[in-house]
Amino acid sequence: MRRKRLFQKERIMDYHYLVTKEQPSSFTTEAFQKTLVNLEYINVDGNFKVLQFTSSLAGAGKTTFVANLSYLVGQKNKKVVIVDLDLRKSKIHRVFQVANENGLTDYLSGKIPYEKVVRFDENLNISYIVSGEKTNAVVNVLEAQKLKDLIAKLRQDFDYVILDSPPVVAVSDALYISRIADGVVFVVAQNEAKRTTINEAIQTLKQNNVNILGTVFTQVDLKNSGLYSYAYGYNYGYNDLEDDIKN
Repeated sequence: MRRKRLFQKERIMDYHYLVTKEQPSSFTTEAFQKTLVNLEYINVDGNFKVLQFTSSLAGAGKTTFVANLSYLVGQKNKKVVIVDLDLRKSKIHRVFQVANENGLTDYLSGKIPYEKVVRFDENLNISYIVSGEKTNAVVNVLEAQKLKDLIAKLRQDFDYVILDSPPVVAVSDALYISRIADGVVFVVAQNEAKRTTINEAIQTLKQNNVNILGTVFTQVDLKNSGLYSYAYGYNYGYNDLEDDIKN
């Protein structure tokens, strides 16, 4: 059991490995497909183009989920861009195996133009913006008018703008980011997250009038569910978050 657990952790941390690309017929990929269908249903009128993904604490598989979902969006000939707004612990550059430079903070400080900050991966058919140079003024960056203007331009240029943001409980960054997003998808590591911590994060989002679209359950034990077992799995639902956690 310990060996299997370690394998799961290693695969989840292997950010550039996308199960939706490498195992297109797997149960996990099918779960992602269903997630995308749900997103398309709520976005029929194009009202939810800027989607923020957050969690209660780190280690929920949020970045892995974002990357896999974005890949499927790209495969449907939709224009998608991932923006790394986790300025304290950036990971999106690992997905695309590039250096974390010429990114968001560099653009906002005027060092590079829009044409250079938005990059495109032809292999995955995904555009992306890495976080860029480290800064101690994270809140100032997230409140900057230039960031709001950037998101507005991305909204015009892409079908989906995916914001990879920090956890809710650890720092306040996710709350600032929610102000520029149309809605938030909350990521829960099913086998590791504590209910008290999850509920604290949910209440924090609700108290700040964040539009919570639904939950994503990662690191699901598919074997115990009577389904095929993979390194990790996903379940997605639009139920009330508190009901999901309690049941």
